[in-house]
Amino acid sequence: MNTQVQNPVSIGHSRLLLVHKLYHKYAGMLLGYIFDVVKNETIAEQYLIAVFRDAIHELNEFANEDLSTFCYLHAITRKKLAEYFRDTTYHNRESYNSNNKYLRQMSFEQQFVFCGIHWQGKTTSSLAAELNKPEESIRKILKDCFTIIRNSN
Repeated sequence: MNTQVQNPVSIGHSRLLLVHKLYHKYAGMLLGYIFDVVKNETIAEQYLIAVFRDAIHELNEFANEDLSTFCYLHAITRKKLAEYFRDTTYHNRESYNSNNKYLRQMSFEQQFVFCGIHWQGKTTSSLAAELNKPEESIRKILKDCFTIIRNSN
């Protein structure tokens, strides 16, 4: 399946039309991901709009044949969500309550590390400083998280 967007110059489509096509193809998946992170429908929709506003400025990247369109949109989404975590407090236990079957199997500390790295874009060193633990301990916790995910399938 070819998920690449053709170069806008070669096919003559307007930038807006290309973003419209991207939106209709990928918005549902991205909205689900964003909602799972922010737990608020209105905020999730606002971030989705922001992602596609950014995408309109990066259409040439989507023409790259070596690039997965969804993965690139997902990367833009994760960058946008990093702003969410800078602007909000995400350190209370209820923030991790989720319909995500993998997160439900993790301890609070594992959830904190996994979500910190996966959703918030933190580094192991920043999490180690936050939790007052050595980086090696954070890596082990993250490894345990992936073991939970792998064994859950």
